[in-house]
Amino acid sequence: MSSSSYLILSTTVPLYNILIDHLEDIIGNNETEDDDNNIINTENDNIEDDNNENEKWSQLIKNAAKKCKRKLIEYYNKTNDSYLVSVILDPRLKLTYFQDNNWEDELVNKTQKMLVYYYFKFYYYL
Repeated sequence: MSSSSYLILSTTVPLYNILIDHLEDIIGNNETEDDDNNIINTENDNIEDDNNENEKWSQLIKNAAKKCKRKLIEYYNKTNDSYLVSVILDPRLKLTYFQDNNWEDELVNKTQKMLVYYYFKFYYYL
């Protein structure tokens, strides 16, 4: 599981975090679930107002970003512990990655304990 053998493993968690952060920037503070059809169905076919048109496109992009974020979180939650362990084993990242990205101390400690658990389970008694 070293980063030299499995480059993708050590970059998966940071990539998910970066993408989710960018999507949250696009979505903004109000992450309420909107009906996607309310933006597409307009009663007035002759929309001349640029602000209304910009708002329409902005809302479409926000709705797409919300769907994208939901899908990323769905796949992020399906990752197993090997991704977290590979981030710790990557000499460029280690535990500082989690601390730099404002993970709670409890989660960082839990991840570190998980690495120790796997070490003793699979490698210690070889």
